[in-house]
Amino acid sequence: MKTILLAAKLCFFLTAALCVSRCKKNNSTPIDRLNIVLYDKPLSVIRQHIQGKWELIYGKGGFVANNIQYFRNNFWEFNDDSVKISDNSSVYANTSMHWNYDLGTYTNGDSTYLMKFYDKESVPWVYVVERIYNDTLILHDHASDALFYHFIKSN
Repeated sequence: MKTILLAAKLCFFLTAALCVSRCKKNNSTPIDRLNIVLYDKPLSVIRQHIQGKWELIYGKGGFVANNIQYFRNNFWEFNDDSVKISDNSSVYANTSMHWNYDLGTYTNGDSTYLMKFYDKESVPWVYVVERIYNDTLILHDHASDALFYHFIKSN
């Protein structure tokens, strides 16, 4: 009986030692994620960070605060002071943007640059460029019941 107990202890310690010796400490640094609040930055910084093509993934909020609306194949492309919004088959906007410095919604009472443009049907769109969080661009409507739009960088 003593021999079995000794063998069991020895097996346990050998297994534990093997497990510990196989564990490697990961010394690599995590991928740097871009995290920046943009609504309180100068216009040049906002424009620099939103340049390029972004895919709209989902919108959260609006009149029903917990509402999430998912999008598929919806792309927004920012070039200097122009915006193009399209999906695989249609272009909804391909126009210039105008930036107005005014009191923004959901900006802690700060004034910010509001992005304004008109779509192909002459409907005005006004947004606050909120932030980039973990490489996700977040814009929201300039409205009291704002929808917060979440984009990822696209190729």
